[in-house]
Amino acid sequence: MATETANDALRVLASRLPSLALPSGEFLRTVAKHIPGAAKYLALFVVALNWRSLPFGWHIRVFAPAFVLRVRWYLLRLRLLFSSKKEREDAQRRWLESLSPVGKTPFDELVTHSGWAGIDDCDYNFHLSNSCYAKNLDAARLKAALAYFPGFMRAGGWSAVGGTHFHFIREVPIFAKYEVRMSVASWDNKWTFLVIRFVTFPKKSAKKGASKSTDNKTPAPSTNASATPAADAPPFPNMHTPASELGTPSASGISTPAVVSALTPAPAATSSNAASMDAAMRQLAAGAVAGEEADGATLNCVSVNELVFKHGRITVPPALVFASEGMSVPAPAGAPAYSHAHPPPHWARVQELWARGPRALAAFFRGGWREVPEGERWWEEAMGGEIEEKRRARLGVVQGVRGGMEGARSLVGA
Repeated sequence: MATETANDALRVLASRLPSLALPSGEFLRTVAKHIPGAAKYLALFVVALNWRSLPFGWHIRVFAPAFVLRVRWYLLRLRLLFSSKKEREDAQRRWLESLSPVGKTPFDELVTHSGWAGIDDCDYNFHLSNSCYAKNLDAARLKAALAYFPGFMRAGGWSAVGGTHFHFIREVPIFAKYEVRMSVASWDNKWTFLVIRFVTFPKKSAKKGASKSTDNKTPAPSTNASATPAADAPPFPNMHTPASELGTPSASGISTPAVVSALTPAPAATSSNAASMDAAMRQLAAGAVAGEEADGATLNCVSVNELVFKHGRITVPPALVFASEGMSVPAPAGAPAYSHAHPPPHWARVQELWARGPRALAAFFRGGWREVPEGERWWEEAMGGEIEEKRRARLGVVQGVRGGMEGARSLVGA
């Protein structure tokens, strides 16, 4: 309706100004003729840029790994359509087992997820909005779940998020590509703690410029003219904060926000729990002091996620879930490394459970494991040794994050 009104107005104006630009107002008539088409293509362009925020856009992104896995399963069944029953069962069993990280430790598995800072994910500073870190983490977490415990999910299990904590280190510029790196930090009898790192890859030219700037100890002068407002400036807030390119130090020599070393004493807190959370996040971000990962990527954000494994409403111990996927302590010195071809000793127990069907394994997860005598709990042996030592060493760090948040509850209304 609005477009037709605008077109009618232009036609009337063109008829009354026959000498404008072209004879008989031909210029305005041409503009009026092409406005609907231009508006249509502009609207399609805007929709394409923001497709991830359209209805069902989030669902497509989150469940895409599950859809791909299901398509692979159907293609496998199609290839085995004319095989014998035994051949089909053996091939399907091998394919399903190949999805599990057999022979690895929970700390070895690194799951990555790629993304980019689109217009719909960025704020008025042209950075990836802080709120969108959590939104984009939804898709990354499901991808990690399918990589870490596909068998548990196939048996009817699922994981619930108990909390997410973020430590923002450096901004992700608009249109920049980034990578989400997820790894298991530790676990206790209920909670599994994932450490997630958002990283970006600076351009080669930016890395060269950063190295030259590092050699020169004198900070570069500030080029942000709007940093200090004029004396007669109106009382409006500054809607844009300065930012430097990836891999390039800012005018002050640090990125925004500044990275605090783990060795720096934490500021005074209103409670010991808040102080422990602050110290825990500082320690997790200690590797970010230099602002780089081992492969040269820039660390932009560190996140700690708390997951709990559930089967129905029953909580399943994390060690049991990891061991049921074939994860184990490393093989003894001199022996071949554990793998699908050379699985750890307890893998035969897991295969026995699967041979009895998914329902038998589901019953085991829902409480059947409690009936196993203490000395015969194969999952404890699989997650013992150096894995247990590493788990305990890391647990104190990540538990400080959870303890700080629980302590913050007592501050409400105090």
